[in-house]
Amino acid sequence: MEKRANRRHAIDTAIVCSHLATVGSCETVDGRMRNCCVNGIHAELKAVFKAGTILVVRATGSSRGYSRDEGFRSLALAEVKWSLPRFVEGDVCYATGLKYLVV
Repeated sequence: MEKRANRRHAIDTAIVCSHLATVGSCETVDGRMRNCCVNGIHAELKAVFKAGTILVVRATGSSRGYSRDEGFRSLALAEVKWSLPRFVEGDVCYATGLKYLVV
């Protein structure tokens, strides 16, 4: 049984993440937004982040027609809720749940 309060929308678009404290630096992590909803996103990132880490998430790819009302944000602050390693096309990435901080 699905326990989610909001409908998730499948999407495959490029994102770039950075620690909130290092926005001015060049330290970024590439990834893919895999789904979105009004409360957050599921992403595959090229680095692991601890739960509780605050990230600036910027979409560098297309919204695929999704609006803010459906959970797509081109720029957002988000908290890492979980991160798990997984293999995608032979490479390790980290499936990561991110919760938007400002609605």
